[in-house]
Amino acid sequence: MLLNPWLNMALVLAFLLGLMVVLRIVQHRFSPHPELIRKGLHIPMGLMTLTFPWLFNQPLPVFILAGLAIAWLSILRSYTPLKTTLGNVLGGVKRRSLGEIYFPLSVALLFALSEGDPLLFCIPMLILTLADAVAAVVGVHYGKLRYAATDGQKSAEGSITFFMLAFFSVHVPLLLMTNTGRAETLLIAMILGLLVMVLEAIAWSGLDNLFIPLGGFILLKTHLEMDVTALLIRFVVTVILVSFVLIWRRRTTLNDSALLGAAFIGYLSWSLGGWQWLMAPLILLVSYPFLIMWIDQHKTPLTPLERQVMIWLPAEPNTQVDFTPTRQWERVHNVYAVLSVAAGGLLWLALYRLTNDPSFIYPYTLAFASNLSVICIAGLSPVHYWQKNNWLRVIAYICESWLLMFVPLIIVASGSTASLLSSALSLLGIAIAAIAYYLTQPMLRQRPTDTLNWLCRAVYTTLGSGVVLISLFTR
Repeated sequence: MLLNPWLNMALVLAFLLGLMVVLRIVQHRFSPHPELIRKGLHIPMGLMTLTFPWLFNQPLPVFILAGLAIAWLSILRSYTPLKTTLGNVLGGVKRRSLGEIYFPLSVALLFALSEGDPLLFCIPMLILTLADAVAAVVGVHYGKLRYAATDGQKSAEGSITFFMLAFFSVHVPLLLMTNTGRAETLLIAMILGLLVMVLEAIAWSGLDNLFIPLGGFILLKTHLEMDVTALLIRFVVTVILVSFVLIWRRRTTLNDSALLGAAFIGYLSWSLGGWQWLMAPLILLVSYPFLIMWIDQHKTPLTPLERQVMIWLPAEPNTQVDFTPTRQWERVHNVYAVLSVAAGGLLWLALYRLTNDPSFIYPYTLAFASNLSVICIAGLSPVHYWQKNNWLRVIAYICESWLLMFVPLIIVASGSTASLLSSALSLLGIAIAAIAYYLTQPMLRQRPTDTLNWLCRAVYTTLGSGVVLISLFTR
């Protein structure tokens, strides 16, 4: 059905405008829940985009459409006469979100990436259109089991709904439109359902409208090339990682969406690198709660300054029957913390995939080791911060982080000369990142938000991890 692309663009824009007018009339007369109105726009527009592979044969008209849609939606946000009328279709939900801006952008990017392949375009868009929208409505009206997300709360009921609809959004098209085997189709649908559900759970400020279609496209394209054995292994690993972080949740300072983000980072590390690349993030997740400084509030109550800064410590002393303190933290850290910790490692993982040079596992491991020492230093009390004992702790954290991360790596590398040299040099990289953070942390703690803190951690640890490149380039 390829008519004039300009006429097709006009039809799509007319459909968008007409739909918004109808929804505004419904909103004015019946006052339904704002989320229903918002999704009343989301679902029909998403279904409309499914026709794009047949309406357009090149990306340019789709990008023009996306640009016009973004401009129109931006006007609805800022121009008061429209903001209080048609803009209410989008603005009725009182949360900070740019989802309506990300939606047309993701459609254009996905259309370009799929290169006109209806399957690769339609399946990710179907997940975004149906799974995301219906899960949001179910979460609003029926969600009882809440979990902490980056910018609010989400519900287990909504996430389960998302998984089920994502599963069928993948499974049915693959069965009807491809020659993929039944077992492969089932496994691909389950893997994508789980992983894209995780992406939706960790998204914030409307970024799910980008994460879901683009993440779904990448996962679909890569998994379609795998056989049953490879898919089964990936499904089992995915279930194990998600199950583990949920079981481990009470022993960490990460909230629920941050833990799911950690599981996704683990999956990326394993799927792109191999099990050796999973060791560093896994060791960090398991070990850091035992290395953070613990204050026994029964013996030494927190000062007001410590209570203000060390927000991960329990609000009240947590005791067992025998009145010995238990190490259970307040789970206050969100997905920003996970991204900060993973930033350097993901950079080296990407370079490994581009170059296929296995030596990048050393700066990769060093990035996580540096983050482990920085996390421990972040747990130091602000009271008498510059005392000698804290300097001794910094040295201890540097050595402990190196031992935990690089001894397993040396064993895996069978103690080769290259691994010993790179591992020895890594001690310097950890020290650079740790000392830089220790010296600047008092200033960072005075900031009204943690944004600069997370950014500095990512920069320090990434730069510190680059030290090991000296040994790699001099081989």
